[in-house]
Amino acid sequence: MEPTTILRREPSGSGTLETGEARTFEQWRQLVSNRFVPLDISSPAGAFHGTLRALHVGDSCVTEIVADPHRVEREATRISPDDPHHLKLTLQLEGTGIVAQDGRQAVLQPGDVAIYDTSRPYTLEFETGTRSLVMMFPHRMLGLSAQHIHRMTAVRLPGDEGIGTVICPFMQHMAAHLDELRGAAGVRILRSALDLVTALISAELDRQVAGTRRDFERCVSYVEEHLGDAGLNTAQVASACFLSSRTVQYLFSEEGTTVSTWVRERRLERCRTDLQDAAQQSTSVLEIAHRWGFTDAAHFSRVCKAAFGASPRELRRLAG
Repeated sequence: MEPTTILRREPSGSGTLETGEARTFEQWRQLVSNRFVPLDISSPAGAFHGTLRALHVGDSCVTEIVADPHRVEREATRISPDDPHHLKLTLQLEGTGIVAQDGRQAVLQPGDVAIYDTSRPYTLEFETGTRSLVMMFPHRMLGLSAQHIHRMTAVRLPGDEGIGTVICPFMQHMAAHLDELRGAAGVRILRSALDLVTALISAELDRQVAGTRRDFERCVSYVEEHLGDAGLNTAQVASACFLSSRTVQYLFSEEGTTVSTWVRERRLERCRTDLQDAAQQSTSVLEIAHRWGFTDAAHFSRVCKAAFGASPRELRRLAG
């Protein structure tokens, strides 16, 4: 077996700076596969070259990686409940990287950032030569809830817009001067970097919440305008609002309901209003039910009584 070439490992103030080089893929696999967490590494056949510079500070690590095309996979079978719960952040410096986790995929261009959780499977794909900065740190250091982190894994955080234009240059500069992050100053810089990452993620979460609310309001507006359509369903709402059915279901679940429940409740409210409207006393119960999408009189009577404690005719009579 070919030995891995390790150029040096030396103290760096309160941390340890390690520099490594691989001149073949087998050397790279040895160098990287267990450095962070157990990983499976693959690469197209052919010559391979890769280098890394890693600064270890306490239970965190900052690594600059330069390597030829390769793929990294964290498989479920390689994950142990006893593994430390760490997050990893990749800042793409050169080339293109693809991060996939939790059913999402982020394509990173230079300046872009993505995070992923080492306690769940993920893949990294570098189809061309790449240079990136990888930070690994305990979940607690990010100052965000596990729920928020789960929503943000494998999400592209752009470095060329918004708060990213401030944060990413700082991290790029940190990558270029990794061996200078010594002593207490280096620890403070690392802490500042994580605070900036928290700000970047928080800004994206705020953007997502605003966008999600707008999507939900579009769906509700469509539903309100089409309550009289007896065939109104999730797929129809999704198509009209240019969303997937799964997204529409998620939007309504965030409000503690479902599409069908929302539609039924809104139809019932419209029916009750019309039944109690003195100007519509001559309109039959069945006509009102049909107007708002109920096609079966018996079903309408049952759901009306379940919702309001009275049948349609009783509602009309009580309004007197």
